Amino acid sequence: MKINRMKPISMILMFLLLVAGIPMEGQLKNYDIFSYETPKGFSLQKLDAALFYSKKDSKSYCQLFLYPATTSLGTPEADFNANWNSFARNSGQGIHDPETKETDTANGWHSIMGAARGRYGNKSFVLTLTTLSNGEISFYTASVFSDQKYLPAVQEFTGSIQPDLQLYAGKQKSTAPAVIIQNQSTSQSGQTGITKFNTRFDDGWFATATNDYVKVVKDNTEVRLMYINDALDQARPNTVDAADYYWNHYVSPNFQMAQAEKWSGVEYPVIYFKQGAGTYPATGKPCYVALKIVYSGGARPILVIAPDQQQFRQQYPHPNDLDRMLNYNKFALSVADITGKWTGGSGAGVEYYNAYNGTYAGMSAISTSDDFEFKTDGMYTSVYRSASSNMGTTRFGAIDYKGKYHITDWTLRAENRYKGKTTLFNAQLIAVKNGFLLYLSDNDAPSMNYTLIKIK
Repeated sequence: MKINRMKPISMILMFLLLVAGIPMEGQLKNYDIFSYETPKGFSLQKLDAALFYSKKDSKSYCQLFLYPATTSLGTPEADFNANWNSFARNSGQGIHDPETKETDTANGWHSIMGAARGRYGNKSFVLTLTTLSNGEISFYTASVFSDQKYLPAVQEFTGSIQPDLQLYAGKQKSTAPAVIIQNQSTSQSGQTGITKFNTRFDDGWFATATNDYVKVVKDNTEVRLMYINDALDQARPNTVDAADYYWNHYVSPNFQMAQAEKWSGVEYPVIYFKQGAGTYPATGKPCYVALKIVYSGGARPILVIAPDQQQFRQQYPHPNDLDRMLNYNKFALSVADITGKWTGGSGAGVEYYNAYNGTYAGMSAISTSDDFEFKTDGMYTSVYRSASSNMGTTRFGAIDYKGKYHITDWTLRAENRYKGKTTLFNAQLIAVKNGFLLYLSDNDAPSMNYTLIKIK
């Protein structure tokens, strides 16, 4: 497949049309605070989190997305990075940082458009994401297409989007902002030890870290994000399907199930999913239960308890829609929680063999470690160590930092990092069995991130 890079003049033209408010031809519709032109020949698809149009034929496809306006993170780059990490970054499909990036400014709005190539199954595609920010609000539109013939449709759709700032102001007044319930007692949080063990999200979900799982509740639906349990995972016989195994562990003992069925669709990666109607003995009320097993660093069972099948389907039309619930295992920082020593690291290796005779030809490997210590006096130290080997030659690297640090609920600012600069990390605590992890992501370089475990 040959897909040419979108010319800068096309990106600039779309941007100017958008921020200048020039009317477009075609049928106009509304979504969130936007008006937009309906893309010709595209079908509107159901997606709770965004506006989603798609078009496909026997050989190609195109998907168009528009996400609701949100409060800006402060800079266009920060907004773009957050959007790219949320929507685009997917190592399984070969998408990491943007391969191309274009920026522009007009009428107080800043735009950043990034694009990258990916692959799903045996088909290549191009992904574009455009973030627009004015310092107060931010939104983004994205496209995924497998043929360059869809470029005009992408450009026309993006160029037709018109935000209404007055609508956004009204929306903010009528919608409660995200708040963190800062409980200072750990008695309710069980053995996780997280000080601020409740998080209320601005989409209505409310998360609580408990002994065995993160409980996430909204209206009359409850989701349980079970912690990774390596002993339980290792005990599963190879002859027992993962969906059946965890259903028997988490559902059968706690619910009276009339019937249950497993996912029968053909998907890759394999979907481990089971669902059915039953009764919740704790309340005596009927319910609909679904269980999805996500493998990422271990088995991560996601258990959903909904009033009935219809309400479950409205929220999760496809089993993979449950995966996003893992993002609600997110809790705010406190000095008490992060004070101490933390460690993390990674490693990888590749072995080489002669393509002609199959003999071993050596290997390359790299191993890294990151150690942080946060002290009660507002000072920190961090130590980075690496060792890399290539065909018998080994090299070592080391970088040490120390300076002041400051935290908010969701950020950690560390002074005197690379070249003496201050680094702002997006930060959160992740609940795990008997404890929690500290996750740090460089706000300016999201690919630089750390998942740390407390050792002292």
